Amino acid sequence: MRDTDIRGLKAKFKKNPEDTGILLNLVSALRAGSKYDQAISYIERYLAGHPDEFQVLIAYGDALADLKTYDEAVLIFLKAAGIKECAAPHYSLAKVYALRGMHDEAIKAHNRAIEIEPECAEAYYRLGMTYARSEKHEDALLAFQKCLKYDQSCAKAHSEMALIYDKKDKKDLAIIELRKAVEKDASNAQWHCNLGAIYGDQGMFDEAIEEFRVAIKLGGDGAEEHYNLGVALSNKGDVEEAIDEFLESLKIEPRSSEALFQLGHAYLRKGLHSRAVRSFIKCLDIDVDNAKAYFYLGQAHLGKGEVDHAIASFERAVAIQPSDWRSYYYLGVAYDHKGDMPKAKEAYKRAESLHR
Repeated sequence: MRDTDIRGLKAKFKKNPEDTGILLNLVSALRAGSKYDQAISYIERYLAGHPDEFQVLIAYGDALADLKTYDEAVLIFLKAAGIKECAAPHYSLAKVYALRGMHDEAIKAHNRAIEIEPECAEAYYRLGMTYARSEKHEDALLAFQKCLKYDQSCAKAHSEMALIYDKKDKKDLAIIELRKAVEKDASNAQWHCNLGAIYGDQGMFDEAIEEFRVAIKLGGDGAEEHYNLGVALSNKGDVEEAIDEFLESLKIEPRSSEALFQLGHAYLRKGLHSRAVRSFIKCLDIDVDNAKAYFYLGQAHLGKGEVDHAIASFERAVAIQPSDWRSYYYLGVAYDHKGDMPKAKEAYKRAESLHR
């Protein structure tokens, strides 16, 4: 909200200092603008004359939580719970407990809210989120299923279930839940991105590409989306298009070692060895112990005929990851190109012993 709108609300409240609705709108606007101290000041002045105003107490606790004064917020929510028997203060308590990492207390508060409003879908959703944060995945799934029992349109419950199934490596179930989520709300770019990532993990590259493109069209036009699309295109074999996506990603996040690595690998596949070298060197400036980057940098140097540089890269790769037989093998190839057969044989022998 603009400062002019806040000034207007302040003027209205000054004329109507007993109007709870105006106060709550003003507090909401101040909190949205991160002006938490001002919000608390207005609330405390109001509560001095109306100490038991329920909605204002809830707003007070929320504002205190914004400032991370959690102990004070808990006391305010407990006071509100004593004034009115409803779920709202227990939801707020659960949120504060969760922010403090007190998941057991948060779960108790959620369950108390559910006792009061047993058919509230949002209550079960929030309970599921708390279970998920505390790694109680089966309990979280049950809570999300309860949420969907009372509100079949709750797309976010399907999305959260998908994340749990993905963690449990149940990719098929994760895909089913994310499909349901995007069927119910096709406008969420992150869900399309998540679905694309799981499709990619399953080798379903056409489906992954489609989902990443949808995510970008929906406004998820960030570095991660272009990077993920690039990986899917690369895995499918559309290397030129992949290069374009990695370059788009790097325009947004130029120091992404992952994007630089993938760009270098794509250039290498296209035989663009000089560009590959530059990309891998940039990657290694950021991620100095990336053995794979040194391995592919060595291959790019070999492609340019720069044998000594290739040897240095493969030597660095095996120093970082001495169990990688491929780096030893190509180290042997590089020494072979140089004409140093004793060292080539030594590297080949080491590669063979590791590859058994």
